[in-house]
Amino acid sequence: MRALIKTAPGVGNLDVLDTALPVPGPGEALVRIGQSGMCGTDLLVYDDRYRGRRRPMPFPLILGHEASGEIIEVGPGTAWPDRATRVAIEAVTGCGSCYHCVRGNYNLCQDWHHIGLTRAGVLAEFVVVPTTSLLPLPDEVTLESAAFLEPLATVVHTFERVRPRPGTSAAIVGPGPLGFLHLQLFQAAGVGPIVMYGQAGDEARLALAASLGAEIFVGDRPAIAAHANDATNGIGFGLSIESGGTSTATQTALDIVACNGTLVSLGIVEPTEIDVLQVMRRNLTWIGVVASVRRHFAEAIELIRTGSVKPDQLITHRLPLHDALAGLRLLQQREAIKVMFSLTA
Repeated sequence: MRALIKTAPGVGNLDVLDTALPVPGPGEALVRIGQSGMCGTDLLVYDDRYRGRRRPMPFPLILGHEASGEIIEVGPGTAWPDRATRVAIEAVTGCGSCYHCVRGNYNLCQDWHHIGLTRAGVLAEFVVVPTTSLLPLPDEVTLESAAFLEPLATVVHTFERVRPRPGTSAAIVGPGPLGFLHLQLFQAAGVGPIVMYGQAGDEARLALAASLGAEIFVGDRPAIAAHANDATNGIGFGLSIESGGTSTATQTALDIVACNGTLVSLGIVEPTEIDVLQVMRRNLTWIGVVASVRRHFAEAIELIRTGSVKPDQLITHRLPLHDALAGLRLLQQREAIKVMFSLTA
C-alpha cells in the first residue's frame, strides 16, 4: 500500500512510499481509508519540532490522525464491527490502567498511543486500529466531513470545559482549522460577537471567516490589542481562544481577554514566558484543552449530522495521496486551511 512515511528523525525525511499492508490482530480492525486530512501537528513532525509524552515516536512512521473509512477485515476472535461499516477513527488510546484512564480521561494518559505519532497513522491507503477506536457513522455524515471528527471532538472538549453563555463575546486568535471549528460551534450556541484575528499573510483565511459571519482583523500583537480594546469598549473579550500554535498567539490571546474572562489554550507551542500577573489581576480562568475522549467524538458526529457544524466548508484543497508533499507545502506557506486527501479513487 501507499503511505506518507517519516523515515527517520530530523527535518524532512518524509515521502509517499510503498509499505506492507498491515494485518489486524485480536481486537483490531483493518480500515480502508476513504478521506484523510493533514494537520499542523504533521508539520511539526516534518520539521522535527513535535515533542510527545513518554512514548517515543517510532521510525519509520506513517503520519496522519484525521480520517474516516470502511472496515475491510477484523482480527481473530473479533466480533465487531461488521465489514463494510463506515467509521470514524479516534486518534488516542490510553494504557487503560493509570489514574486518568480508569476515570475515563485517557487523553491525559502519559503512556497514550496516538495514531500518526506513536503508531501507524492514516495518511495511507489502510490502517489497523483497535476496534474501541472506531465509531460507526450515520448515513447523513459523509466520509469527507467525518475526517474532521478528530479536531471537532477537541472543539467539543473546549465547549464542555468552557460552557459559554449565549451572547458572550469571543475572540479567536489563529485562523486555522481549529479556529474555524470553534467559530462554527460557538455560532451554533449563540456565542457572539466573535472576532477572528490573524497576522499578515492570513488575509485569504480571514476572508473565509468573514463569509461565515465572523468579524475579522489582521495585525501584529499591539494592533490586535488596540482593536480589541476599541471593539469591546475597553472591556476585553469574555472568551479568548488561542488556536495559533505560537507563543505570540498565546500572548495576544491573553492581552485581549476581559477581567473575569476565560482564556483557552489549544495550539501546541514551545515553552514561553507569560505575564502571569495579568492572569491574577484580571481574575482570569485559564483552561488548557488537549485532545478528546469518546463522548466528544459522539457529540461531534451529531453536530455534523444535524448540520450545526459544516466542516467541509474549510476544505481549500482536495488532493490525491501521491501529492501529500505538495499539500504539506501549501500548509507551510499558509495557502491552505485544510488539505483533504481522497484515497477512494
